[in-house]
Amino acid sequence: MADPMRAQEVTLKDGRRVVIRPSRLRDAESLLRNVNLIGREEVYILLDQVSPNLDEERRWLGTFDGVRAVLLVADAGGEAIGSADCHAGTYAKTRHVGGIGIAIRDGWRGVGLGRILMERILEWMRARGFKKAELAVFGTNERARRLYESLGFETEGTSRRHVLIRGAYVDEILMGMWLQD
Repeated sequence: MADPMRAQEVTLKDGRRVVIRPSRLRDAESLLRNVNLIGREEVYILLDQVSPNLDEERRWLGTFDGVRAVLLVADAGGEAIGSADCHAGTYAKTRHVGGIGIAIRDGWRGVGLGRILMERILEWMRARGFKKAELAVFGTNERARRLYESLGFETEGTSRRHVLIRGAYVDEILMGMWLQD
């Protein structure tokens, strides 16, 4: 089995190439740009904007140890254009569960990058012995839901009218997938 912490160049459906790799402290500025661009769109992630404090971002990046937490970056020419992260459950009773987040910049969606990032996160989780993957997705994000379902995630619950997006209350769909027998 390949090391899930490897750097790997992949070709997207449109022919563009990106490198999928673990984050580094020097990614702080690029990751801030990426999350803030996606956050301003308002419809994909909970965050609207992250403080441009590089020290805080570097501290946050330092929490990804590759054992209980990982942040994978989709790097296009030195710029983070997407990322996926996983954090283990905090308590002994939930340490077998990994919570996943994913963020892909406009212009890089619909070309297979989401699937590539999700497959790599799941590969990392299996290699680290996680038993369950979980995530939350806005009910309005049909493309993401279809991707997660195609990977084996199932809806486990719905938080009705949980998020306010552009003046409308939107459901948050809770999804999970059992990784190992």
